Amino acid sequence: MIKGGNKIMWGAGHSLEPFWEKFPIHYKHEVFELLEEYRIGNLKIDESKKKPVEDKIDFYKDEPTRNSQLKVLSQKPFNAESPKEISAENLVTPSELHFIRNHMPVPKIEPKSFKLSVINSNNAKKIEFTLEDLETKFESITIPVTIQCSGNRRKYMNAEGSVQGLQWDANAISTALWTGVRLRDVLIYCGFDLNDPKIRHVIFEGLDKDPAGSVYSASIPIEKVKDENGEVLLAYRMNDQPIPLDNGYPLRALVPGIIGARSVKWLGKVVLSEDESQSFWQLNDYKVLPPNVKNLKEADFSKLRAIQESPITSAICQPTEETIIKRNKGKFTAKGYAFSGGGNEVLNVLVSIDNGKNWKQAVLHKFDRPLYKSWAWALWEIELDIPEGQDNIEIVCTATDSNQNTQPENIKAIWNARGLLNNAWHRVKVNIE
Repeated sequence: MIKGGNKIMWGAGHSLEPFWEKFPIHYKHEVFELLEEYRIGNLKIDESKKKPVEDKIDFYKDEPTRNSQLKVLSQKPFNAESPKEISAENLVTPSELHFIRNHMPVPKIEPKSFKLSVINSNNAKKIEFTLEDLETKFESITIPVTIQCSGNRRKYMNAEGSVQGLQWDANAISTALWTGVRLRDVLIYCGFDLNDPKIRHVIFEGLDKDPAGSVYSASIPIEKVKDENGEVLLAYRMNDQPIPLDNGYPLRALVPGIIGARSVKWLGKVVLSEDESQSFWQLNDYKVLPPNVKNLKEADFSKLRAIQESPITSAICQPTEETIIKRNKGKFTAKGYAFSGGGNEVLNVLVSIDNGKNWKQAVLHKFDRPLYKSWAWALWEIELDIPEGQDNIEIVCTATDSNQNTQPENIKAIWNARGLLNNAWHRVKVNIE
């Protein structure tokens, strides 16, 4: 019925307010519309037997301060995009402008008492590490990594049919220099046999919790961790500074080339398992539904595979929608980003102002990385002629990666009810005066 399903039963016999206070993201017309079909009647309140109103618990009272330039989609939990105009100007996103995707309140963690638990669920072996252990016992590396929410550009999918989820524009994506230790090194240090056939998944559990005490959790296949080129990190620094609270302080999993949902923040536990994470977010979300499934009530998530790698995508950041371009200047500059998951490098970005009849190749700015270890976006820019006799134009961009993957022309072919992995050509309309 709603995300989390039976979690609404936390309120059974009690006030529902604490539930709604924890998940105020559900205060939406479409949610109330969905609940309406389950209404069986209205209670008549006997004022003489009415119980005192329960005190509201503000689960979000200790949230960190955020930069005012972020484009906020929800306050509780906090979710916000990077500002478009700045994204195209910085290969490394300033930490305070990195997009934020939170599922629950930001937890309060004392770094001095913090310990990471690393567990082999097949034999119950458990080893704990302090932050100092991680920083001193293992080789640290710093790599540029782009993290992208799999719902990036979701709002554009509504053109083909209503989709559910935060209505992200094109900037639920950011890039930072991440410093940490290879998870592979830590697991080998623990004496775990990574070739054990009963170890098929690595589960990450965060320290952010819901009212029932359940934590955010996600998992990745063990093959990604075993791969010496996979560079899965236990990260403790971002842009050469301690990780900001919203981005996972003091420790987060960092899984390059994979959707952001797997890079679990506020990491408290790493579990080697035969089975993938049993969390809601692994089993019943972040999966692409077939286009014939029009709403989530029809979905059988058990038959779908959890998303891992991101497909090739690109977007226009400058100019923004409905910008006015001065005709007398003769030319204008467009800028944006392109990104592909799995370590694939962005080879080129093409831009058109006549719906793909004619293309021009953009200039790319990107990190110099080894083949198949390109974890970060490329920024692009291009100078375009202003056409005569037109009062408006639509700018279109598309990209190709090192595996020759390219973007679909339209959303129709990739539409899904959760609005995930929208990598169709990006389009921005501008006016000419």
